Amino acid sequence: MLASAPVLLPHPWLAISPLYPGGFFPPFIAWTEGVLGQAAAARVRADWPAARCAAEHAAAQALEARSADGEADAMGELAAVALLSGNLDEADALYRRVLEGDAAPPARFRAMLGRAVVAGVRGDHPAAYDGMRAAEDAGPVGDDRDRTLLLANRSAALLALGRLHEAERAGAEALRAGRRMKDDYLTAIGGFAAGMAHLARGRRNDARTRLADCVRAFTRTGDVLRQVQCHHLLGEIAYDGEDPIRAGSHYRDGLALARSAGSAGTVELLTLRFEHR
Repeated sequence: MLASAPVLLPHPWLAISPLYPGGFFPPFIAWTEGVLGQAAAARVRADWPAARCAAEHAAAQALEARSADGEADAMGELAAVALLSGNLDEADALYRRVLEGDAAPPARFRAMLGRAVVAGVRGDHPAAYDGMRAAEDAGPVGDDRDRTLLLANRSAALLALGRLHEAERAGAEALRAGRRMKDDYLTAIGGFAAGMAHLARGRRNDARTRLADCVRAFTRTGDVLRQVQCHHLLGEIAYDGEDPIRAGSHYRDGLALARSAGSAGTVELLTLRFEHR
């Protein structure tokens, strides 16, 4: 389950506050089969117990096989589950374990990026930005999957720091990197970053276009949490644009998804939006 109460990140430069975990995305690897594939599938549908169970199984298999890289990948998946379900201390500890082990440079990059994301979700945005720079400097960044995640998270940190022009540039670069992978999910992550940057600069129409594309992609790929975020943001944009009917539709859709994921705090937030706007 998600955290019992909605955690709103303080983005003073945004007209609205994004839902937990805001514009931050924990790093992940594309797994299409095996136990880690099961963990990733459970993670995107917000089934935290199933995701944790599968990732722990993968870690045990890697330990038995004495595979440092396999164990690092499983620890990274466990950390992503912990972060998204609100267990930030656990996520940070798991990323530290990867860095203390013998994992290959790409896994170490993802662990450093993960620790920066934890800092960002906690609200320590200077530390988040510095951590992302350190991860990139330590390298290698990897393929466009890793670069998309780096740039999307950098955009979120820059938004929180009020560096809107740089955030917009990073969001646009994240979108291009996602498109180069020809991957719906990565393109949506980049688009989400770009949409948040448009919103921060008051470009509601551009933000709405990007977020509408994102919610369709997150629906196709089954990412429940990000669908809820998109519907919430689209509802706020519609309400601000004096379109209460469209706003109510987005709040209602987000509410149904939050209920299906058992997210009590998010249900409460969206219920208040739906009933009092």
